[in-house]
Amino acid sequence: RAGALPATLEQLEERRVGPTLGADSIHKAYRAAWIGALIVLIFMLLRYKAMGVIADVSLAINIMALFALLSSLGATLTLPGIAAIALTVGFAVLINERIREELHKGVSFPMAVKEGYSRAMSAILDSNITTSATALVLLYFGTGPVKGFAVNLLIGIVTTLFANVFVSKIIVDQLVHRFGIKKMSV
Repeated sequence: RAGALPATLEQLEERRVGPTLGADSIHKAYRAAWIGALIVLIFMLLRYKAMGVIADVSLAINIMALFALLSSLGATLTLPGIAAIALTVGFAVLINERIREELHKGVSFPMAVKEGYSRAMSAILDSNITTSATALVLLYFGTGPVKGFAVNLLIGIVTTLFANVFVSKIIVDQLVHRFGIKKMSV
């Protein structure tokens, strides 16, 4: 009681929020995520053409794998979780830009693919390691929505590395080496 002020508390207003407000926010975030994903898919197609199709396939695999892992863990999708998913989407752009840089140097398409993936890997690994470290700190010290954000972010990193690096590389390598494609629009 030492240092307590002899002030009284007067309640001026009280508001209650029903469960529909949270459901409405989730619905709007879900719709915004789909619109954002559609914009990314269209951008990839317009900017990278044939390689954009491969990036879009990888992105679809990424999202499906992410939702599959979240479902198997019994994780709840919240607004912070949707934000975490949005953060994990852009690595296919980095790979395509590296391939495009190699092609502008005058390198053949098969060599540009090889160099593009290898040069993009250092940036991808660097960004994913630092993001994972941050997510682990948030997971350890955070509570509630912060932990949900961290879980979605970590799962998103794993699925992004799998889909946008591993799967897209397999697709491109199959097209180049198995089917003998010498050039694709990037």
